[in-house]
Amino acid sequence: MATSGTYAFTVTRDEICKAALRLVGAYGTGDPIPTADLNDTAQALNMLLKEFAIDGLPLWCVKTASIPTVMGQSSYNLSTATGNTLPIRVMNVYLRDSQNNDVTMQLLSRYDYETLGQKFAPGVPNQCYYNPQLGAGSLIVYNVPQDATHTLKVVYQSQLQDVNTATDNLDFPQEAFRFLKFSLADDIAMEWGCAVADRQEIAMKASSLRMKFVDYLQENASVFFTPDTRTGGSRA
Repeated sequence: MATSGTYAFTVTRDEICKAALRLVGAYGTGDPIPTADLNDTAQALNMLLKEFAIDGLPLWCVKTASIPTVMGQSSYNLSTATGNTLPIRVMNVYLRDSQNNDVTMQLLSRYDYETLGQKFAPGVPNQCYYNPQLGAGSLIVYNVPQDATHTLKVVYQSQLQDVNTATDNLDFPQEAFRFLKFSLADDIAMEWGCAVADRQEIAMKASSLRMKFVDYLQENASVFFTPDTRTGGSRA
């Protein structure tokens, strides 16, 4: 048996858009599709890509940034440090010393950070709060670094990349292509006047494939739960 020996199959922005348009019956295979229709469908695709991040889907978008501490500085621009427009969420933060020893920092909610006293007291940072804003995300540490001998190791979820041109590939693994095809078709079906019965079938398939993909992305590792023993607990 002769196999290809390759694993590089991919699709472009316009290929996903054309596949979705075929599913809703807007065009047939080989039909010329006006640029305006492709652009409208690409806009819908970009909206979906941004929304998917809310589910915490992309394990491949979990990255680690290294931010040197600055003496007397409590706030660090995470958007600048990561090169990402706006990190969606911070998952873990570690403080690394000059001997490469890591200590886990406690990630606080806004409420818990606001209730801390002496926010500008110098010391070794042991807690932090991520403040995401539309313009940029800031990581605020407590205590304020008393020296510049440590590095913040920030594990964060980055945004999914835009698809800007017809030949752009999607910021998704191969396993997601079918799920994206049906999800996009589901999103544009009403706009293209797809029959109700067909819309329902597409929606069911899109939901099934989305659930299958989300389940596939779960890490194969143990999970442990411990109570929050701080006074009053987190009120986030």
